[in-house]
Amino acid sequence: MKFIIYEQNSHPLVADNGNIISDGIIGRVTLNNVYLTAYAMYPNKQRPKDLEIGECITGVRYSLSDETGMYNIYRVS
Repeated sequence: MKFIIYEQNSHPLVADNGNIISDGIIGRVTLNNVYLTAYAMYPNKQRPKDLEIGECITGVRYSLSDETGMYNIYRVS
């Protein structure tokens, strides 16, 4: 499974067929990535592993050091 992380107020670039063609803020990541597992605070019970390809979790809060932000996580494969 691969995912991309986008700032909450931006949207990924998509091809004519609807597939996401951009890599988000840190490139494509897997479930083993610390941003998805250690630093994320999810707004509901849904987790990246629950997503189907093309689905998204919105409003995920990340805190790392003194930085905090709101992001969306999309499953791309």
